Amino acid sequence: MSQDEPELGQVLGGFTDVKVNGVRNDVVVYEAGLLLLADHSHSDPKRLRQVLEATPVRELLRRNRFVGFTDFTHARILKAGTPFKVAIDLAGGEQLEIAERWTSTSLGKDDGKLLQDLLGDLRNTGPMPDAAAAEAARTWAEDAVILDAMSNVKVNGIDYDLVILDIGLVFIADPGGFEHGRRRLAALVQTTAPHEIVGRNWLVRYEQVVDARITRSVPVTGELELYDGLRLAITEGRFIQSLTDDTRDVLRAALCSVGATIPI
Repeated sequence: MSQDEPELGQVLGGFTDVKVNGVRNDVVVYEAGLLLLADHSHSDPKRLRQVLEATPVRELLRRNRFVGFTDFTHARILKAGTPFKVAIDLAGGEQLEIAERWTSTSLGKDDGKLLQDLLGDLRNTGPMPDAAAAEAARTWAEDAVILDAMSNVKVNGIDYDLVILDIGLVFIADPGGFEHGRRRLAALVQTTAPHEIVGRNWLVRYEQVVDARITRSVPVTGELELYDGLRLAITEGRFIQSLTDDTRDVLRAALCSVGATIPI
């Protein structure tokens, strides 16, 4: 690559004849993002490799659409495995849905898994919006501490993983199945600093709570009312895994710290 070529990094993988928002595309996965080639929608791996080898990067960008990972605000795996389907939210509100088809082929054997793993990691590696970065910076300055965590908690009927901090509760959307909950939470707290967890997820600070109740001690069920009027119904899921053996006690203590009492 010449010095004048845009820096997209190496090609990590790619797919032919997938659907992007219902339109057939070839998709190339670079270190910096995804290249969407609508004009090669009936391609095959050999032809796609030839296009990539013969065409300068600048020309590929001129002819096609490139979506950088820095523009991703959220990514969800709608269907794992093969064929996969993922949804990507972009800065500005646009959403891309990329769906592998049974007739799709990939440049490499494990490209589908690679893309799904990459999108799954974006939550903890991608850039933060300004407001989230400011919240993360505040959390770092406070030297926040992780107290415990619980998988697959329901908040207003929606599944989240819950991380309990000394400054508030962090709810992590799209948590995945309960079967690997403890492993997932252990990996998170071992590899991700508290301020990073806060910046990339939904933090409810204890100071935001105006009222709290525990309606059931086991399984833990409670309600929070926030200063802005939002009410959160928090329910321990039917199937959960906890980071430690004391997670229920830690969660009850957190709710009691903002005014709840444990029912007799």
